[in-house]
Amino acid sequence: MNPEYRKSTRRFVRHGARIVDADGTALGPCVMVDISDTGARLETVASPALPNEFILLLSHDGRLRRQCAVAWRSPTTVGVRFLTGRQSNQK
Repeated sequence: MNPEYRKSTRRFVRHGARIVDADGTALGPCVMVDISDTGARLETVASPALPNEFILLLSHDGRLRRQCAVAWRSPTTVGVRFLTGRQSNQK
């Protein structure tokens, strides 16, 4: 069994979300597969083309969002770290 090195416990989820660039340009849909206080794992076909930082829209109206930095990526999955101090609950 592999030891857990994460700073915070992850919770498995299946939550649809959208990825947008800082200027609001839509980069594509994703599915959040797991989440912790410090980051998340996202499934998306856009993984290779995503910029190193982007905004993750977690609600339908875009009010709940997190500023993210890519920690790692594979062809269909990206691990992100939530950037503290940049969380926004407004559009």
